[in-house]
Amino acid sequence: MRARRPDLAARLAGLRQAIEALEGVPAELVGPADALAAAREVLGNAGRRRELSADHTVVALAGATGSGKSSLLNALTGVDAAVVGARRPTTAYPLAMLWPEGDVDAGSARPLLEWLEVDRQHEVRAAVGGWEASDVDGLVLLDLPDIDSIEEEHRRRSARLAKTVDALVWVLDPQKYADAVVHTEFLRPMSRHAEVTLVVLNQVDRLSEADRPAVLADLRERLVEDGLGDARVLPVSARTGTGVPELRRAIGDLVRRRRAADARLAADVVTVAEGLDEAFHADIPADLPGGAQRELVRALAVAAGVDRVADAVGSSFRHRARRRTGWPLVRWLGRFRPDPLRRLHLDRSIATDDGPVVTTSSLPPASPVQRAQVAAALRTIGDAAAGGSGEPWRTYVRGAVGEQVETLPDELDQAVVRTDLPGRTDPRWFAAVGALQWVVFALFIAGALWLAAYAVLGYLQIGIGWVPQIGPVPADPPLPALPAIPWPTALLVGGGVLGVVVALLSGLAARLGARRRAARSRAALRRSVAESARTAVIEPLRARMTRAGAFGEGIRRAT
Repeated sequence: MRARRPDLAARLAGLRQAIEALEGVPAELVGPADALAAAREVLGNAGRRRELSADHTVVALAGATGSGKSSLLNALTGVDAAVVGARRPTTAYPLAMLWPEGDVDAGSARPLLEWLEVDRQHEVRAAVGGWEASDVDGLVLLDLPDIDSIEEEHRRRSARLAKTVDALVWVLDPQKYADAVVHTEFLRPMSRHAEVTLVVLNQVDRLSEADRPAVLADLRERLVEDGLGDARVLPVSARTGTGVPELRRAIGDLVRRRRAADARLAADVVTVAEGLDEAFHADIPADLPGGAQRELVRALAVAAGVDRVADAVGSSFRHRARRRTGWPLVRWLGRFRPDPLRRLHLDRSIATDDGPVVTTSSLPPASPVQRAQVAAALRTIGDAAAGGSGEPWRTYVRGAVGEQVETLPDELDQAVVRTDLPGRTDPRWFAAVGALQWVVFALFIAGALWLAAYAVLGYLQIGIGWVPQIGPVPADPPLPALPAIPWPTALLVGGGVLGVVVALLSGLAARLGARRRAARSRAALRRSVAESARTAVIEPLRARMTRAGAFGEGIRRAT
């Protein structure tokens, strides 16, 4: 079963999609685009042609000077409507032949002829030329100017109409049928139009019966080389009438099928779409490779100083823990050591509607090695996004990452300062342990003061004791004691030891907490960097990939 061919509407929609996608690319990247201009022309002509008349079939006789187009037109219609030149045969202006019979009114072709810029027209009856009524119902037969006319304006008219009409009858003669100009400039560019192309070898009466098959065979071989192997070839003689009835039936077949206009436009669409694809090929992957995205985030995280900030979060946590939970006798020394987060201007946040942020940081700029790694990651992901596309799509897609190189450092810095670092606030146990340390320190001071007072009183001999047979004598003041150690000594030693133990335990807890907060901060910072990579690099890349992909999809739909 033969596969169903895409309808013209789908092809036109695909071509329009490809053109619109390409029009979104800066003009300096596209450069001089003859293929784009041709596609726009076909799209405009197609829409206008379908609007003007879907009931008429415009068939044009085209050929070089002396091929006998005008004579053939007269033979087909049965009237001498076209003037045949005697000395230098030439058709200066197109002539339209109309048949007022049938269901399609010949007068309704007037807007179509105005659009084609055909002023000369002639009406003729079907019976005069031997036509069947169904063959001429809606037929507009044109005699075009010579394609090789010495007048530039004549050639221009002929070339324009050859690109616009629904079907072409190429009229060749035995002397010029192999002319390279006819084949390379006219027939070969029409290789997609074989379905709506008839090739007539006129003036076959000038050939002998023996030469005629050889000439026709040679002509068919040349048409195969031109890509028109499926085009029908008819031997005709306008002078003797040989083959004229067969040509009428072939033209009538185009009219009866009512597919000539759509088939011609579809062929035009395929031709210009292939020209667009050749000039601006787009081969975009479905999505960016995950490995390239991860490598980009890794390089950006290194350049943003994520590990340094995460380590600073842990160091800052330990620093504050020592200042708030250390032994009071030595914790004051921490004031002489700067907070690592404060040195980076990341020690506090400013509340906004969007969350806590800091205006700027004091992180050092990325090193040359880090910048080189970021540039390499950007090139890699840009190349991956461009896929196997040609210009201008390759430069256009990769340009999305090039535009971010200047702004990326500031974006990374803001990604860091926007991150709500978990280690910036102190846990509640800092206060509890700090209060405990002050209680323990108070006991230590109490024991120290008690012992100092006892020593002073003893030194001053203020205490009085009683010795039998001697009487009162100086003695040490009374000292309360536990079973094994005096209370002042217990308070002093116990307070000191307990303070050191609490400081060591809180230091251990601070190390564990710092490690957890550094890991959480590192993960949060990587998420922020990944979000910046998404908004600054990935999304612009995907937007351009989408446009290039739309172009490629449009080409596929059109062809």
